Amino acid sequence: MPGVTVEEVAEDAHVRLLAGLGAGGQLVYETVLTRIVEPDLHLVLGTPAFVEGIAAGDQIRVRAGGAFEVVRRGGNICLLVVPESAPRPEDLTPLRDAFDELGGIVELPPDRRFIVITVPAAAGFDAVEAAIDGWTGPRGHHWEYGNVYDPDGNPLNWWD
Repeated sequence: MPGVTVEEVAEDAHVRLLAGLGAGGQLVYETVLTRIVEPDLHLVLGTPAFVEGIAAGDQIRVRAGGAFEVVRRGGNICLLVVPESAPRPEDLTPLRDAFDELGGIVELPPDRRFIVITVPAAAGFDAVEAAIDGWTGPRGHHWEYGNVYDPDGNPLNWWD
């Protein structure tokens, strides 16, 4: 498919998706791990940090230029934390424990410059927000949802 960058590894693929605009107005992309379901239909295997609107478990139809359409939701909420400084491994233990209890997973790159959390929507927003606020609040870290609101700040309501 012209304009779509897909690097296949067995049945899995790394798909380059549009994440938005950089500070200089240039397009920014993120490579997301997926499984090919059909030629342009992918199951998202790893929740992206900066591509908004999707999480692990979602099925997306990949379009030219890194655009995509969500075909089916996988039932997971995505949260992103960008700490002012890299948290120490021991600081992450309470965060991991809190999300383990909710059936979630906490992931971050080796440089620990951001944290991506994937948690089932079935855990409930109150429980998710209590878990994330309990960790970020005392540390002064900002967090945001990655697939709960549209670009205008309106709830997507896919979990209803």
